Amino acid sequence: MTLEAVPSPLPSATAAAVTELARSAAQSDGVNPLSEHTLLHLDGEHPGDVHVLAYAGEPGTLEVSGIQSAGNLIGYAALGPDGSAELVVSPAARRHGTGTALLRMLMDHGGSRLRVWAHGRLPGTDELAARLGLEVARELYFLRRESAPLPSEPAWPDGIEVRTFVPGQDEAAWLEVNARAFAHHPEQGSWDAADLADRLEQPWFDPAGFFLAVDSSGKLAGFHWTKVEDGVGEVYVVGVDPSHQGSGLGKALTLHGIRHLQDDRGVPAVVLYVDGTNTAARSLYTKLGFTTAALDVQFAPTGTV
Repeated sequence: MTLEAVPSPLPSATAAAVTELARSAAQSDGVNPLSEHTLLHLDGEHPGDVHVLAYAGEPGTLEVSGIQSAGNLIGYAALGPDGSAELVVSPAARRHGTGTALLRMLMDHGGSRLRVWAHGRLPGTDELAARLGLEVARELYFLRRESAPLPSEPAWPDGIEVRTFVPGQDEAAWLEVNARAFAHHPEQGSWDAADLADRLEQPWFDPAGFFLAVDSSGKLAGFHWTKVEDGVGEVYVVGVDPSHQGSGLGKALTLHGIRHLQDDRGVPAVVLYVDGTNTAARSLYTKLGFTTAALDVQFAPTGTV
């Protein structure tokens, strides 16, 4: 096995090999090993990103380049400039030290700021983390709701009107409210214009499922961005400006988006991710019929949490 750490961006052939590796692992494990964020950053210009590639072969037999050795790819890890990281190993290459080697490389590059996600908390994850001196720093719940009548209708606060997102018009206002709504969220709150543009260009993007709540002064008060991919609906992002929090707007937006997914798009199920510390949102989703389908955990070096 050979490890190679390279900066962003990856050559297109290598990026395609990583995507295929992630797809294969998802089929085997029943959970996606890499986030949408990581997959979107594979072949784009994202300064500060580090990609770690593991190739099959004897130690010291480094292939000429990632492009030529892409077919031998057996593992991959990503490290962002903020220390967030993910990794995946081919199902056929596990239990041979590849995951340990990738994780050690991440630790060498990330140091005390490393925060590595383990999606689905698969068997062996905790053992490996403990062996390398990592402890749980965050939990992210993956919830699912089968299509069924909702317990209530949206109750909109006074002065609120709802419309759909208009590309080319609403980007700046949305980014401002998103940053305020998720000021303490390490991933969502840091989105910039490029992050938003990446999503708007995806095949699944549909402005008819991107709802904006506007107050009586015409300012954006909150939003619910829904997503449909592979036939499953998702509560992609729900955000409320701090000046409107506590008004019931978040619940109304959530109900409105789920109703759209069920009634207008006809999806068989709706899924979402929610941070373990967001007890208010988890309580709301439980009341709306969501149950835990999987748990993602984020590990950090012991003593840095």
